Amino acid sequence: MILKKIKRIVGRNFRKQLIYVNYLEKKPIQSKMILYEAYHGRSMTGNPYAVFKYLIGKTEFKDFRHIWVIKDKSVIQEEFLHLPNVEYVIYQSIPYVKRLATAKYLINDTTFPAYFQKRKDQVYANIWHGTPLKTMGLDIKNKGFAEHKNIQRNFLFTDYFVSPNKFTYEKLLKSHDIYSIYNGIVLDTGYPRVDLMWNADTNQLKKKLAIPLNKKVILYAPTWRGKLGERKNESIKLAEDVSKIQQAFADDYTVLLKSHYFAHQFFKENGLADQCVPNSIGTNELLSIVDLLITDYSSIFFEFLPMNRPILFYPYDKDEYLDTRGTYIPLNELPGPICQDVPSLIEHIHHIDQVKKQYGPVYREFKGKFCYHDDGNATARMVDTVFRGRPSEHVIKTVTNKTKILLYGGGFLNNGITASLTNLLKSIDYDLYDVTLIDYGNQKEEKIHNLNKINKNVHIIYRVGSWNATIAERLRHLLFLQNGAYTPYMKRLMPAKMYQREMGRMVGLTKFDIGIDFSGYSPFWSLLFAFGDFKRKSIFLHSDMRKEIDKKVNKKYPHRKNLHIIFSLYNFYDKVLSVSKLTHEQNKQNLMRFIEESSRKMDYVINTIDYKNILAKKEDYQYEFAMETDLSLKGLASTAPAFPMPSTSNINFITIGRLGPEKDHAKLIDAFSVIASANKNARLYIVGDGALRDVLKEKVKKLQLQDKIIFTGQIDNPYTLLNLCDCFVLSSNQEGQPMVLLEALVLGKPVIVTDIPGSRSVVEGGYGLIVENSIDGLVKGMNDYLEGKRINEQAFDYEAYLNDAINMFYEKVCRIEK
Repeated sequence: MILKKIKRIVGRNFRKQLIYVNYLEKKPIQSKMILYEAYHGRSMTGNPYAVFKYLIGKTEFKDFRHIWVIKDKSVIQEEFLHLPNVEYVIYQSIPYVKRLATAKYLINDTTFPAYFQKRKDQVYANIWHGTPLKTMGLDIKNKGFAEHKNIQRNFLFTDYFVSPNKFTYEKLLKSHDIYSIYNGIVLDTGYPRVDLMWNADTNQLKKKLAIPLNKKVILYAPTWRGKLGERKNESIKLAEDVSKIQQAFADDYTVLLKSHYFAHQFFKENGLADQCVPNSIGTNELLSIVDLLITDYSSIFFEFLPMNRPILFYPYDKDEYLDTRGTYIPLNELPGPICQDVPSLIEHIHHIDQVKKQYGPVYREFKGKFCYHDDGNATARMVDTVFRGRPSEHVIKTVTNKTKILLYGGGFLNNGITASLTNLLKSIDYDLYDVTLIDYGNQKEEKIHNLNKINKNVHIIYRVGSWNATIAERLRHLLFLQNGAYTPYMKRLMPAKMYQREMGRMVGLTKFDIGIDFSGYSPFWSLLFAFGDFKRKSIFLHSDMRKEIDKKVNKKYPHRKNLHIIFSLYNFYDKVLSVSKLTHEQNKQNLMRFIEESSRKMDYVINTIDYKNILAKKEDYQYEFAMETDLSLKGLASTAPAFPMPSTSNINFITIGRLGPEKDHAKLIDAFSVIASANKNARLYIVGDGALRDVLKEKVKKLQLQDKIIFTGQIDNPYTLLNLCDCFVLSSNQEGQPMVLLEALVLGKPVIVTDIPGSRSVVEGGYGLIVENSIDGLVKGMNDYLEGKRINEQAFDYEAYLNDAINMFYEKVCRIEK
């Protein structure tokens, strides 16, 4: 039963991962073993092949064992098939897993699988497969969320990021959101595979492809169309286009088609494979015999530039492609004419000398910017550094020396934790701190929407794949999840190494100074941060956590099991931080028995506020035409709310918050029903969504208050509505430090709150009215407001408040003991 549970957690890679972690932990690294992987084993070509071909011919590396990753034997280069020191392993096979875990040197032009994590003494050189013309990673238009996560993770593990030019390493590292946290070395030494173009045996190659020696060669090399996980079949069109060009120039040219390795499968399926250059022939060797190149968005043209031969660009789907993917360089700035149909291509080929003359200046400019290392010695420069350990003038470090913070922020639901973290990330000084958010790469719309609001200086890295762990470690982990770490025995039993290994699998070579579990509700992330390699680590408590255990939603206790586990982890943190002074006192009283040295570890840091954003949006009257009415605006405009706006003839109370039991909207509704019965102009706006929405709406219906209590649902900008209402009311039974109270105070709204520590900590001292936590208390408070009694006695100095909040964060969370 337990093994079945483990298999369900791990998935189909269960056996592979068990073997992999066993080899990681127990098998020595083979110091003279090199593993090469090109295009996930689909070919024995490209940059890894260029490095292999160089090393296999050097006497000093004669004792090395070379491991080639292949999909099947058809990709093997025949001349190397029987060499005794070359071994071939099938991609994702058990031998592959073993070699991946033990080879000293790892050479790849794409990515290793999600379970891969580089050992300390392994050397990983990623030599990506081209200078990007088309956008990558975050820069892709209409991209799927976190689509780039395993590429990003592989880059973070890379010791040497081998690049052909500055443009390439900047675009790839920045588009994968790791430029300033990439802790490896950029080798700006040129692509090894370009050397193959200079050293190819052109006569032998033409003979192999049955090209008459008196014929010139046109190569059509289109890019792959699609995105990760999707492929687009263009094989029929490509074959027809090649045929038309060949017919037009049959006497002078042989036209070859080199399809992307993803597209090649379609040619096989359609019986057209014989019309393509075989995958076993590397693109760069092929370029050595090409007299004219036709391509579209492929990076191939960058590597053809040193040949000083003409290029024609054929982006026949330009408008669609630019709309869905995009390019880094405008197409009209490329070193060749843009042709959108075959007749245009044919016309330009007829006048190719004129094309060379017209585009000569742009061509030379591109060579200077992108090909400054293409001299036939790129492989030697790379090998000198990676294998021989020689110093190089081409070494670049992109990592900053700022204090590096890694944090987990929760599910990014529409709640106070998300609002608090979003504000904090807007307040941090990014000249001093480099901040990274770590998260699951799932596709929830609400989460994506909220992640898009965070400060653009913040990196986001994603978890992909699952634990690398032994069966014993998984069993010990399951026992911990059942019991927590409340006894010395359970603390010893916990698989700390498994948690450290998992954090390492996600962050690669990056070293973080500060670790923050800002959520405090997820056992998985609390564990990883508790055992993470940080100089200082903190966990946040956003409420009275003892009451959170007893919170009940729809007859269930959503936090009971998780918090039982998390409470036992507080001892592993340097700081256990509540979000207000009074909430801290409550948590300290309730939780100190779980925390050794609680007087030192337990503290508080108040939430920051983004007052500039609040003030800027308070008069965002996207529906100002409805200001004087109580008419529903549903259907009038896409931006219009589906609820009546506040009328100046009414007294408009408002509350904002997730519709959960801790907010106790039911109590507020009962109190407002008393107010409404005596005040026909009273209205209550309930802003937010949540598990109790239907229950609360039914309650309002039974009280026949549908025309006076307005449910707005979740509003992206609640500040306009808040600003238009007269008085803010918060009926919560528990809070850490309510963000909505701070927002109401920024807007100068009178506020009424129930007497609980979190709310009291915000308004005590004259910033609002504190009432008994009951229906009667809320009725009295709202009546006091209606009778004209002064609710707020003090003006809220939001600038001073923010300054205090961020300084507390720096001092208590970010200060590293010397």
